[in-house]
Amino acid sequence: MSRKSKLEPVREFLEEAKTAAFKEEVKASQEKRYHFAAVYGSFVDVLERALELCGEEKPKEGKDGA
Repeated sequence: MSRKSKLEPVREFLEEAKTAAFKEEVKASQEKRYHFAAVYGSFVDVLERALELCGEEKPKEGKDGA
């Protein structure tokens, strides 16, 4: 039985936040609230960097629990 990654919930949260921030960026831009659009755009960049820092979880090899 494999253990669930501790980072997986963090990645999911960051992905959801990134999607929401991107939608708000587009909405603000359409409403010509360019300052807010720029802030949301910067936040999307920060979330992307956070996802990069989480990295991709690789399964551990050689540990079968026996």
